[in-house]
Amino acid sequence: MTKTVQDSQKGPRLAFVNSSAGTTRVNSKKGNDLADLVISASHGARALDEPVDLLFDWLPGFEKVIASTANGCAVMSEVGVYQRPMLVGDDLTFDNEGVAIRLQPAAVDTMVALDADKLNRVPPSLQLFDASGAATHTCYIASISDQLAFDVLMYGTRERELTQCLPSPVLSFLTEALCPVGSLPTQRFSDLDTSANLDACLLNGGVSRHDRLKSLAEDNAWKIDRQVILHLLRYLSDIRHPFALGVSNSSCLQLKRGRLDGLTRRGDLIELTMGACRTFFDPAAIGEFWVVGSRHSLSLECYTKMGTCALSFIQDRAADSQFNQSWMEILSSLPRAGDRQTAQVGDTCTDNIFD
Repeated sequence: MTKTVQDSQKGPRLAFVNSSAGTTRVNSKKGNDLADLVISASHGARALDEPVDLLFDWLPGFEKVIASTANGCAVMSEVGVYQRPMLVGDDLTFDNEGVAIRLQPAAVDTMVALDADKLNRVPPSLQLFDASGAATHTCYIASISDQLAFDVLMYGTRERELTQCLPSPVLSFLTEALCPVGSLPTQRFSDLDTSANLDACLLNGGVSRHDRLKSLAEDNAWKIDRQVILHLLRYLSDIRHPFALGVSNSSCLQLKRGRLDGLTRRGDLIELTMGACRTFFDPAAIGEFWVVGSRHSLSLECYTKMGTCALSFIQDRAADSQFNQSWMEILSSLPRAGDRQTAQVGDTCTDNIFD
């Protein structure tokens, strides 16, 4: 069993323990979450034989949810109401209020409606899994008034045999081969807009994008000294600079737009607070930090040691806005990996940023 982290009363309670208890893990080892669910679920679980388009009508209809997206080293969870989900290829259409997700439907292999687990006090949920059996997004029903709507989803839709959704032991090791779902754009990343660059982070978890980053010229993408990252986040929190944060995996990108309210160390994890949204990540599980140029801005992207994209920090304001200009100045000023500079950003940074 791994570490347990709980946030304040204003946000969701997250426990990073073993997934058989129905909670979310943040670790570097990828497990078969769907198999764990089948083995451990002592309550109703139905695989839905419905298209992913079902989510575009159902999710925004819930009055209150806890929406969570996880990968190997990060998890984002927010209490609220879903905005209309975005599809890969759509423009970025989300604001500061509500839960925003961006889906790659072809990479969603299984949808499961899971009844409440009263023994472990876990509410009913709708869970998405990719072809390897990894959980990519979970919607917990947090309002009693939504229970009836969930029951319709639970028992009023077509059902698949849950055990038939499990990947074979051999194929479960071939995630990249199973879920490429498309190909990288042929254009340079610096010629693409912010939404197209985010979509490239969803393609097989960002592995193909990471491979291409390593071959780009240094004026298009460059690695950042990892020691500066926490100083940067503290600085952005202190100056209340707006940006958007994303946690992604193979089929889902969950986004939060706003200002960083807090930066807290929770054991080995870092907690980022933005309103009713909590994001936890494990810095030790991140291998590289990249600044990547897009058509009108820059993004900061965090890649695991397996080459998958775990976190993205972007600026989706207008290209000529003061916020976008200052954002690019801040990211451009960060010391690059290998530079002999002190890892500081702004005058407010100190060596002990959590003091």
